[in-house]
Amino acid sequence: KISQVVDEVERLVVQLEAGETPGDQVTGTGYTVYKTRLRSPDSQRGKSGGFRVIYYIRTVEQVILITIYPKSERADISPDEI
Repeated sequence: KISQVVDEVERLVVQLEAGETPGDQVTGTGYTVYKTRLRSPDSQRGKSGGFRVIYYIRTVEQVILITIYPKSERADISPDEI
């Protein structure tokens, strides 16, 4: 199942490499940070019950993964934590 999560992250990387910015921009951080959802292979609820990925667009060519976490274990991360 880990490989299925890795597959979802790889799909996100492909989107980022194509210049897409999936998800919603997180306000209040002072940086270009986005939060998006990834489907969980274990969840029957699609993306809403899957993983959250927080990433930072540092430059046009550099994106930094801040964190990835299962929605079932954590509701949200505040801008202050990011």
